[in-house]
Amino acid sequence: MAINKLSIKRFTVFDKIEFDFCDGINVFIGENGTGKTHLLKIIYAICGCERLESTENIETQNFSEKIRACFQTKDLTNLTSNHADDITRSKNTIIEAFIDDNKHHYQFVIKQTGEFAGTAYIPKFKGAIPVVFIPAKEMLTHARLEKDFLVRDVPFDITLIDILIKAGVSTLKHLPENISAVLDRIAQIIDGKVVYNNDRYFIQKQNGSLIEFAVEAEGFKKLGLIYRLIETGYLNKGSVLIWDEPEANMNPKLIPVIVEILLELSLYGVQVFIATHEYNLMKYFSVKKNGNGDVAFFSLHKTENGVACEKEEDYDLLEHNAIIDANTKLLEDEIERIL
Repeated sequence: MAINKLSIKRFTVFDKIEFDFCDGINVFIGENGTGKTHLLKIIYAICGCERLESTENIETQNFSEKIRACFQTKDLTNLTSNHADDITRSKNTIIEAFIDDNKHHYQFVIKQTGEFAGTAYIPKFKGAIPVVFIPAKEMLTHARLEKDFLVRDVPFDITLIDILIKAGVSTLKHLPENISAVLDRIAQIIDGKVVYNNDRYFIQKQNGSLIEFAVEAEGFKKLGLIYRLIETGYLNKGSVLIWDEPEANMNPKLIPVIVEILLELSLYGVQVFIATHEYNLMKYFSVKKNGNGDVAFFSLHKTENGVACEKEEDYDLLEHNAIIDANTKLLEDEIERIL
């Protein structure tokens, strides 16, 4: 179940913007303040809507709760954009998505009063799209926080808690062969397997020693999280993986490994959404896809009419490229220093 298209009007930094996603890996770049993380959270909220009934109210209420939890706000008017100055234009915020080869379409509206309006069309399938949101902040070392959140209503962004909940469920007894191959590859890189015991995460090394996540290398923690999410069945065919800044605290040597694993997951049927500031990550997607994966690059950039989006299948073809611009500036400064 993949998200094919997304349209956003008057939400945070977005006045009016549309995205045409691929079924494989969708990579977002852009300067700070262009809405990359906001976009990821919208996608997460759409996927997480649990379609239990064929009624507007349950569908709408579910999405409303997800958005509030992602952005930690009770007043939805805090999320509406005030950029549009055309008085003839509707002032409502509209989020519209097309799913599963555009077979399913629904629309959510935030009125100026902050209330949600009904959906334009209720999808025919029930249940939620299996989704995992990996935040930029490493969370498995904070295991047990999810229990305080549920019992004591700790004020945290729900994505930080949700990853703990999904990583902490029991593992599947049997995994398909293709996804098991990814699991085995990660185990070789981190020199062991991930163990969850007494609300703590460890990597059990091949020599039998247990290394707690708190003292493990950052790159191994991230790979260990992917390992755990595969084991629990959350990364499986038909699921969606959303990852904010995979490169954060990552040794550059592991970046091509992350890219290869994500490409393998996408070939298996996992739709992936990534926001990044890392040049090497971008280039490795271009270098390593080589016909073995569907990858689309999206550049978010500021204009006089709000944030706009540029899409290319090749990273080098992007005209608005904040990462390349920063690297070029560094090179120019280095040349000026030498001269």
